[in-house]
Amino acid sequence: MNIGLIFPNKDRRYKTVHLGLAYLASYAREQHDDLTFQVLDTRVATSQETKKFFSSSFDLIGITVFSPVYYEVIDIFNRIRKTNFKVPICLGGPYVTTIMEDVFKKTSADFAVYGEGEITFSELIHHLKGQRELRDIKGLMYKNELGAIVTNPMREHMKDLNLLPLPAYDIFPMERYPLHRMVTSRGCPYSCAWCNSSSIWSKSYRTRNAEHIMKEVDFLINHYGKKIFVFGDNSFNIDLKRVESFCDLLIRKKIKILWSASFRADIMTQEIAHKMKEAGCYNASIGIESANNEILSKMGKSTTVEKILSGIRMFKAAGIEVLSQYVIGSPYDTLETVKESIEFAKKSECDYSNFYTVLPFKGTPQWEYVLAHGKMYTQDIHDFHTINPRIVFETPEFPYKDRLEAIKLVKKEGFYSNKDKKSWLFDYAKETTRKIQKLLPESVGERLFLILKSVYKLKVVKKNNI
Repeated sequence: MNIGLIFPNKDRRYKTVHLGLAYLASYAREQHDDLTFQVLDTRVATSQETKKFFSSSFDLIGITVFSPVYYEVIDIFNRIRKTNFKVPICLGGPYVTTIMEDVFKKTSADFAVYGEGEITFSELIHHLKGQRELRDIKGLMYKNELGAIVTNPMREHMKDLNLLPLPAYDIFPMERYPLHRMVTSRGCPYSCAWCNSSSIWSKSYRTRNAEHIMKEVDFLINHYGKKIFVFGDNSFNIDLKRVESFCDLLIRKKIKILWSASFRADIMTQEIAHKMKEAGCYNASIGIESANNEILSKMGKSTTVEKILSGIRMFKAAGIEVLSQYVIGSPYDTLETVKESIEFAKKSECDYSNFYTVLPFKGTPQWEYVLAHGKMYTQDIHDFHTINPRIVFETPEFPYKDRLEAIKLVKKEGFYSNKDKKSWLFDYAKETTRKIQKLLPESVGERLFLILKSVYKLKVVKKNNI
């Protein structure tokens, strides 16, 4: 069987392998010995490659969907149906799990996978081979012979992520990606009001062990060269022992890489922060969200400003740069509490600070809060990304004019970060750092990368608010 996989993201900022599709392919290969895959990543594909993909013959096409690219997904559907009306098309990804049956409203999809997708997608392939009934495939939505949408029961989460094969990196043009992105856990045990991780994964939190992570690091270096590693977990350090074990492996095996990840600052220790630095961690991204303890409590952050500040100081003492992130518009947030966050960001000793206007997602406490206490301008989440300025709701305590003023104040400080569009300057900076790492001696290349990164951030990013 020939299977096409599409990653719609042509106008997005980052060039990165879509790990969800890579895992779908690697798992399916283990279950089927007759599969070939072709991937279309619309962010990096040439016009000739795009034309070739759409003129190819497939037995199944899978398209990943997230809310900012929903209209690109619709365009892709229309293009496919012009040339191949009968090819079965399956949707998947976080936006499918968020809006469920509504994903069929504007697309002619035959199937949609919700929740964890590897087993469901593989069983769908079994169905197309005549080996499995649709009604028996958990985690699948489909249209029956009458055109009605059928939603099968949810699939249970995989218990042991270490049993997953490594992502199928070989189906992607790896030379076009400026960094190596990995994910070492799924889910999050916390329930921040605006985050839809818990609505997608429930509150399950599962991890890969340090040895399994190291296996993937070795594979990527040996097959695709040394690049910056970015770990895309919701919070990399929820299990501190796992972080320590991973750092110990890097140090013991003398693997010199630069890497960054997202962390919870309130559960860091000074000892592990120093060990992370020794193991190559140069950047920690932390979600502060608000510098007001009452707002932190009401958003379900389960921490305090004092604990966060303590963690920031541990990172800084270890020599790790800190990127702090804040949201504007959490439950009971006001213009005054945003001002508190701005002042905290200016004094917190963080290297960079980003503020985002919060978006409510279905299934989150934020969504329910806005429906109960505020006014939402549209309930079509994919339309949120077309609104500029990105204010998609208001509440009595934080009306539109105050939200507009909050954005103005944040922009004045150079902290506003809602731009996520493709930028030639950003691409150039990323490609330059990748080439530096490849061409120069390892230690020299890493030092120069960090210098150029700081210059780019201070002189370009802050100036242009990108």
